[in-house]
Amino acid sequence: MHAIRRSYKHPATDHKSPLCRPHLRLHGKEVSMASQDTKPFSTDKVSPASSNIEPAETGHVSNTRSRYRFNLAVRQEESSFAATKNASNADFDPIPPSKRTWNWGAYVAYWMADAWAVSNWEVASSMIAVGLSWKMAIGACVLGNTIMGLVITINGRMGATLHTPFPVLARMPFGYYFSYFVVLSRCVLAIVWLGVQTTTGGQCMEVLLTCIWPSFANIHNTIPDGEGITTGGMIAFLLYFLLQIPFLCIPYTKVQYFFAFKSVIAPIVFLAVFGDTLRRAGGTIAGSSVVTGTSGPKAFGSALTWAFFANLNGVLGNYATLGLNIADFSRYANKPSAQNVQAIVIPIIFTIVGLLGIFTAAAAESAYGTIEWNPITIIGYWEKSGTHGGRAAAAFAAIGLIIVTLGINISANSISAANDLMSFYPKYINIRRGQLLAAFIGSWAFVPWKILASAAKFLAFLGGYTIFLGPMTSILITDYYIVRRTNVSVPDMYNFHGMYRYSPKFASNWRAVAAFFIGCVPPLPGFVNNIVVAGKETTGVSIGGQHLFAIGYIYSFFAAGIFYWGFNRFFPHLESKMDHPDTGEDIIAANDAKNVNMRRASYAEHKPSIVTRAFEV
Repeated sequence: MHAIRRSYKHPATDHKSPLCRPHLRLHGKEVSMASQDTKPFSTDKVSPASSNIEPAETGHVSNTRSRYRFNLAVRQEESSFAATKNASNADFDPIPPSKRTWNWGAYVAYWMADAWAVSNWEVASSMIAVGLSWKMAIGACVLGNTIMGLVITINGRMGATLHTPFPVLARMPFGYYFSYFVVLSRCVLAIVWLGVQTTTGGQCMEVLLTCIWPSFANIHNTIPDGEGITTGGMIAFLLYFLLQIPFLCIPYTKVQYFFAFKSVIAPIVFLAVFGDTLRRAGGTIAGSSVVTGTSGPKAFGSALTWAFFANLNGVLGNYATLGLNIADFSRYANKPSAQNVQAIVIPIIFTIVGLLGIFTAAAAESAYGTIEWNPITIIGYWEKSGTHGGRAAAAFAAIGLIIVTLGINISANSISAANDLMSFYPKYINIRRGQLLAAFIGSWAFVPWKILASAAKFLAFLGGYTIFLGPMTSILITDYYIVRRTNVSVPDMYNFHGMYRYSPKFASNWRAVAAFFIGCVPPLPGFVNNIVVAGKETTGVSIGGQHLFAIGYIYSFFAAGIFYWGFNRFFPHLESKMDHPDTGEDIIAANDAKNVNMRRASYAEHKPSIVTRAFEV
């Protein structure tokens, strides 16, 4: 290692620029040549010898009154590393010590909130439909969730140590420009699923409204049949969307309390659905075709093996998105080990939810005469019973499921999408604005009710998207743990002309780009076949191509990781090699202490209301 190394030079980083100050790297430390004058973006030329080591200041609000005045640009605290307002904001910066509020219990609550979902309840339905027994379906769930729990915990360690969001970490292996492609790929998926979950919440709202006002079911439909939604459904969808907005505004420093609340409500609702269905079935599921294996076709031999792997791949893909961007949540950890509990919680809780889904579907066969996987439909049976007790039970269950979908949209979709959107326009988008923007796009621009109703090809596309997420996750993990051995520079992740630029012209790491395509291209024919078959058509893709897609996530993960390691082994990028990590923790802590004192002084001058403090970060 060189004793003194300068970051990549660019005209825009000249100390004469009004937007940037020069940065010198001393033994891996990012040193900002800021003047003693604290005026932001000073144009004065200052000698490095007389300068203080301070972060570049992006501006702050000087009085309480202006804090609550709307401005198109987001309210900014001092940025720890970014040279301009366009490069970062308080939400996009590394999380300071005062806002690292998630302990191990918060992560248990987070996954409890995420696991108790309709989609996880129904996860075994497609497995049994293609010929797996219920025991093999649970085996696929246990194995898949165990693997994903390890991936999430390993990847989450980065965020818990460096406290930076996923879009910033992606710059480390991919370079600045190609990281935007990686972030956009994740962002689109999060926004679409946010809209789909909002549609599910709208269905729960429709059940609730019908329970309260039975005449709601008789509202005249003025929407064409092909649109996938009725007038009543649209009213319920709109009401749920409006209900969702204030929950999206809960700050990340306090949202774990909502997860804790949901982690209590959700099990009560789902256990009530299971218990009542089992009671109506006479207390036994022994005679159900789901349990005896006669509910659908049976697979044998190699067909059974590949069916198992295909469904294992589906389980892995269910949370491959969070496997990639878990740093968006692990960055809030009060210590790096706090998020390790995920490796235990994920396989246990997801297996329990999957088992209850199977047993409820089996009991429904005797109770209602049909194998029913969707708990919303079962709650609808309660409402249709015509009794006051049935309607009341359905209403309370619908409220519970509304809370469930709210929690999922926050935990799995909106915060992730907000971090991704924020990376493109940090001057104008913070986490709160990003969540609201993602909710509007996902709920209205993508017409999610039509996706659920008729777009089988699009749903197959979303399910097979894991062949792109696997290589991204693997490259990120391989780069941090194996190639760099955790010796990375957080300040350089925020410096567009720092050592992670790789190429002056393309600002991308060709090693990561090549490894990514090596990982995702071979399963691509099977991916296309999966989409076409979902539309009840056929292709000429070979059996081998279909089988490779059946293990798409596993193949793409290992192929991309191995090739990325090989490229770095034989063609290393020496300019970004370090012999120790530079997290900039001293700068972050000093900046945090200053901002905390400013907030306390502001509170002393004008005490905010309870509502204001509840929604303030």
